[in-house]
Amino acid sequence: MRYILPLLLICLVHTVYAQVSDDDLKTIHRIFGKEKRAIVAEYMDFRNNTNDPFWSLYDQYEDNRKSLSRERLDILQDYTRLYATMDDESATSLAKRTLANDVEYDRFYQRYFKKFSKILGGKSAAKFIQLELYFQNAIKTSILNSIPFIGELEKNRDTFQPKHGG
Repeated sequence: MRYILPLLLICLVHTVYAQVSDDDLKTIHRIFGKEKRAIVAEYMDFRNNTNDPFWSLYDQYEDNRKSLSRERLDILQDYTRLYATMDDESATSLAKRTLANDVEYDRFYQRYFKKFSKILGGKSAAKFIQLELYFQNAIKTSILNSIPFIGELEKNRDTFQPKHGG
């Protein structure tokens, strides 16, 4: 029975690595059943025309967003790698990196909201950013649902211990 906790942790880490290595676009396709670009085109009521100024800016947006996404996924991979041996220092480092990544995402959205506003106007740019925030929250939720909270496995370990005596 004492081997159940390490085995459970290995299974969870393997699941997270598989999900974390998945690209955001694939995750969106898995969650929503469509390619992200097709969802954007449908939601924004655009034709998927590659010559349209929106799509040129959108492609630039996606290219730049991927570096933030990779950074977020690196943090999650470090979390799964460090989970079993997490101490105050590593927990603090992971928390600071996560918060810094969230700040960078917010700055990124603000920067691109201005750019999309010039092309689309404020209302349509807000509509696009709202959709993008929805996507990112769905991705974060999907990943976070597959990893344990700090200390969760240790807390539950006692339920897996055999009772001696009596």
